[in-house]
This record gives sequence, C-alpha cells and structure tokens, in this order.
Amino acid sequence: MIKKLKVALFALCLPMMAFATDFEDGKHYNTLSVEKSETAKVTEFFSFYCPHCFRFEPVAIALEKSLPEGAVFEKSHVNFLGGLPSDVQSNLSYAYIIAKQHGKEHEVAQQLFNAIHTQHIRFTDMKDLKALMVANGISEPEYDAALVSMPVLAAEKAMVEAQEKYSKINALTGVPTFIVNDKYKLNTSALKSQEELHELVAYLLKK
Repeated sequence: MIKKLKVALFALCLPMMAFATDFEDGKHYNTLSVEKSETAKVTEFFSFYCPHCFRFEPVAIALEKSLPEGAVFEKSHVNFLGGLPSDVQSNLSYAYIIAKQHGKEHEVAQQLFNAIHTQHIRFTDMKDLKALMVANGISEPEYDAALVSMPVLAAEKAMVEAQEKYSKINALTGVPTFIVNDKYKLNTSALKSQEELHELVAYLLKK
C-alpha cells in the first residue's frame, strides 16, 4: 500500500517535472556570457516612461510575489530611452531608490506609472518628484539629504553599471527585460501565461 502511494505521488509530480525540462535555452531563455550570481534573484530592467513596462507592471508584481523565500526581486531603472534627457531619467532612478529606502517603492512606482501614462504628466522638474515623495510621507529635507547620501549614490551607480554591462553583450536592447541570477535572460514573448513565467523563473533560480 505504501509503495503504491509513493508511485501515485510520484506520478502527480511528473507533469511539473516534465514541464520544467521542456524549457529550452535559446527559446524560453538565453544563457549569458557573464558570471552567475551567488544570490538567488530576478532583475527587471525597466523605465517609468516605457509604455510596455507600464502594461507589464501587474505581471512583474505577480512574479515578485511568486518568488520562493530568500529570492530577491530587483527593479533597475534605465536611462537610455530615446527622446528623453538622461538627467530626467536619472532623476526617476533616484526617486525610486529613495522610495525603496523608505519602504514605499511599490506605491511610488504605481503612482509614477499612472501619472506618466494615464495622466500624461512629465516629471521634468525635480519639484514634481519632491511633491510626489511628500505625498508618500517622505519630506523634502529627507529627500534632499538622501539625494547626496552614499547609499543612494551607490545604488544609482550600480544601476548604471548593470545597464552598461548587459548592453555591451546585447542582452539589454529594450525594456522590460528580466534576468535571473545575473545569468539567464527571459524570452517573455515565448511564454504563454503568467504561470509559465513563474515556472520558468523557479526553474532558472535552481539551475
């Protein structure tokens, strides 16, 4: 009886196991010529001004919630979108980093996306960003101090370095782009559902 139960349980696992082995390098993901991260993580390269990123945000949020315990989800804001001054894009990077320091990254990200793509607001002036921060409980003095603080400057520098690193190997040619463990770039266009995205990420985190 116990033996039969074990066989039955194993059979239930077969579909998931078979599904995982169906993921193909070069089709569902690409293995990059860079060193693999020692920390389990998923990095999303994105821009608040990118309409595709705006539409993909619910998918990214669901993906973050699906990650196993210990895995990290990082959003890395890029500054290479055409038609926009780099300082405007960098200001949004700083705003997101500061919001994250205060545990307000999800609220601020949603508000920035909605303001830009629904209300058609252009955050060309730092005063507009400050007003958004204040509305989320981050005072102007706190924001100004954070802008010149070492943790924020280091985090923004890391974003730029990551952007340049993956751009040089043609792994970052547009946004949103998802990379697992610094090593595997997802080909989201080859995926059929949110569930399949979660399965692929879980598979690559263990790879």
